[in-house]
Amino acid sequence: MCISLKSFVRWLFLLSLLMAGWGGAGCGKSQVEAALDSDANGYLCLECQTKFYTDRAVFANVCPACKKGNIQPVVGFVCPADQEITIAPRGQGFHACKKCGRPTSALMIPRESDLKAWGAPKKAKADVAGN
Repeated sequence: MCISLKSFVRWLFLLSLLMAGWGGAGCGKSQVEAALDSDANGYLCLECQTKFYTDRAVFANVCPACKKGNIQPVVGFVCPADQEITIAPRGQGFHACKKCGRPTSALMIPRESDLKAWGAPKKAKADVAGN
C-alpha cells in the first residue's frame, strides 16, 4: 500500500490536533472529537492572501484566484477567556485572540460557519483542483 505525501501530511496534521486536544487540561473525548469535526476545509493563499473554503470531501491544490499552489490549510485558535475563534494558517505556536488580544490555548478545525464569518467564499472542486 502506497500513501501519498499529501495524505501523510494531512494525517499527521490531524494526529497533532488530536494530541493537542488530549494534552489540554480537562479535555475529554467529546471535546477532542468536536474539535476535529468539520463540514469544510479552509485555506489561505500565501501568494495573494485569498481566503477560501471547500466542502469536507474536497481538498484544494491551487488558489482559485491566482492559480498558484502556495496555499495553507487554516485552523481555529480558541481563546480560553472568551471562546473567540481566530482563524489563521496552521503553523508553529498559537496566535493572539482577534477579539481580546490574549494568547489562544486550543486548536479546532473551523466549520463552514466559522469560515464564512472569517470572510472566505466557498469554492468548487473545479476551481481548486489545478492541472
